[in-house]
Amino acid sequence: MSTSSGPLIQGNEAKKPSTMNVTIMVRMTVAACLVFWIFVFADSGWGPILVPLSNQLQVSLTFSGLFYVVWSTGYLPGALIGGAMLDLYGPQRVLFWASLIVLFGFFSIYVGLLVPHVAPVIALLAVAGLGGVGGGVIDASTNGLISAIYTGRRGMALNLFNLLYPLGGVLVALTNAGLLKLFHNDPRPCFLFTMCFTVVAMISLLGIPAKYRIGDKSSIPRKSGTEESLSLVTILAPVIIVMMLTSGISSSVRAWTPAYLHVAYAQTPAIAAALSSITWILAACSRLGAAFLILRIGSWRLVMLGIGITLLGLVTIILSPNAVIATLAIALTSIGLSPIFATCLAIGSERAGRSFGSVAGILLFVSGISTVFSGWFFGFLLNMVGPSWPILYCFTFVSLGGLMALRLRPAHRKCL
Repeated sequence: MSTSSGPLIQGNEAKKPSTMNVTIMVRMTVAACLVFWIFVFADSGWGPILVPLSNQLQVSLTFSGLFYVVWSTGYLPGALIGGAMLDLYGPQRVLFWASLIVLFGFFSIYVGLLVPHVAPVIALLAVAGLGGVGGGVIDASTNGLISAIYTGRRGMALNLFNLLYPLGGVLVALTNAGLLKLFHNDPRPCFLFTMCFTVVAMISLLGIPAKYRIGDKSSIPRKSGTEESLSLVTILAPVIIVMMLTSGISSSVRAWTPAYLHVAYAQTPAIAAALSSITWILAACSRLGAAFLILRIGSWRLVMLGIGITLLGLVTIILSPNAVIATLAIALTSIGLSPIFATCLAIGSERAGRSFGSVAGILLFVSGISTVFSGWFFGFLLNMVGPSWPILYCFTFVSLGGLMALRLRPAHRKCL
């Protein structure tokens, strides 16, 4: 595809989808979706394999949970710089190198598991963190790209785009459950599956014009990078706090569902992974509904509705008498949590009105901080105190997030 016509979107003057080259827009969207799934498969794939990974490495479940925590820690700088890099260098180069980093990280862990004692566990944790850096860049860059392309219906577009997370979660949960069953709880085939998909997704980047930019230097305000970041942080402050209190809970519930069912109800790793896929399926359906519901009730009301459903689901989890009801209760919680992240991201982009990659990077960075803390604390409470305590922790933080979300209410107009 020729790029002589220049960038499709420059600065804050983004063209509407109806005036853009449809072929290029479709290629961009498909590539963004496939590369985003690299992050999804890697991020959500930790949950089903935490127990088998602890057995493979002969470490405790608490220690194997550090792989997810370290991955999430590496995610932080990746998300922060990924959005800014998207604004400066365009999606093709940024997404290619980020995907390559994820591939290298998972390949290194696979080799470490394939050849026992070839590398210490600490080294495997380190490459998991490196892979997290690539995952953070992918998450921020793909969300920023979709936000820039579909400015007219940003809230709907981001909710539909992030629908890929639960859909990918369903696929990786069912795939990993099958692989764990087939290979007798060996986690190595699960890593191999993610690596193969990463290679396929990287090929789709050939459909993105190499010179494509969502902004150019002439349209950047005359502020230093630090001043611009501080300005955006000030504008986004209420959204940042809501995401700090809720997004980590969402990630922890997704990642720890198989382990929770194993600890609380003595389910086998394969059965727990299969049951967790139910939560992904229902969460995917709810996100699809949220993408259209947001056009009728607005972003703020959708966030408040999600928080209310989440609190109801958490109460039901504590009262669940068996694994099946607990799974349905976790699914209800996931339904409530699913639209909050993407909708807050849309609210933040709408408030800022510029630098969509940087906005996505900042919000995903603070979301990553919440994920790191929540992932560690959820696992600590689950393994050291008891299964009821992490649910009480989630209830407290989501309640505080609901109180802060009251400040997101638009004064005079509906925020789409």
